Amino acid sequence: MELFFGVDGGQTSTRAVLADETGSILAGVTAGPSNHTEEPGGPARLEAVIQVCLEKALAAAGLAKPERVELAAACFGMTGETEIKRRILARIVRARSLLVVHDSVNALAGATGGEPGVIVIAGTGSVARGVNAAGVEMRAGGWGHLFGDEGSAYWIGREAVRAVAAQFDGFGDPTELTPALFERLDEDSPYDLMARYHSGEWSHGHLAGLAVCVNEIAQKGDRVARMILENAGNDLARLALAIITHHFPPTLAAGSGKLIVSYSGGVFESQIAFSSFRDSLLRESPQAAIRAPLLPSVLGSLILAYRSVGITVPLARRAQWREAQREEEDPKL
Repeated sequence: MELFFGVDGGQTSTRAVLADETGSILAGVTAGPSNHTEEPGGPARLEAVIQVCLEKALAAAGLAKPERVELAAACFGMTGETEIKRRILARIVRARSLLVVHDSVNALAGATGGEPGVIVIAGTGSVARGVNAAGVEMRAGGWGHLFGDEGSAYWIGREAVRAVAAQFDGFGDPTELTPALFERLDEDSPYDLMARYHSGEWSHGHLAGLAVCVNEIAQKGDRVARMILENAGNDLARLALAIITHHFPPTLAAGSGKLIVSYSGGVFESQIAFSSFRDSLLRESPQAAIRAPLLPSVLGSLILAYRSVGITVPLARRAQWREAQREEEDPKL
């Protein structure tokens, strides 16, 4: 039996699937986080988590232990840089084809089912990636919180704190974000609030967590909070449009004539941010077919694992994966 392994490694968990040469999924498993290999203890954590995933997947499929199995192909979609991770994975995973990609690559493959298109990811950070019919890829954004991450949860949280400071200085519009953030953060002064961030006591991830509060205040009618979310949506649309402009023709004659644009990440859970993203994108690119991901990122990794050895997963099989995913999301379906 030929075995294919797809992995999606993230900041909170790692998901993996094991499948055979026909595209039948034999096992799906979850383990702990596997990114940040640049940090102390990061390489060892990555190695341990992937070994757990592989052992659990093989055991669930009733197969031999990892040291006795050679995979036909494996693809790992990982947050951040890939070279350190590739060296670690090459040492612990026996595979004739080993592929390690940025997590936006496997997210795109899952979102479109392996077809041409674009995905915009907006969680703590933001990035967009697209691939056209010729297989040419392009990334936009993803430059990190210091120089980019426009429209991300971090960006939204930072803009909220800036709005509080501007109101305090007297040139910003009044906003309910001020009392809301003070209550949420247990502070009563913007000076103390800033000191907590500048000291490093609160991380940029902590700042990203404020995006939920911004959405709550915006839904209550606060104009400043709503504008922050609308601007976030506009910025995320610009990331998609940068790729569409450079990599896709103005009109798409093939198929339905539509360009798949998908989205992922917590920012899109805000209806205000999503509506702004959708409206801004369609104004400039009316051919865009905006839709939620067809498949999760871990199945995007599996698609890429097959592709790395020249196998294209049939549409019928991908449809089966989607149906299985829908049943997992909602057992009533």
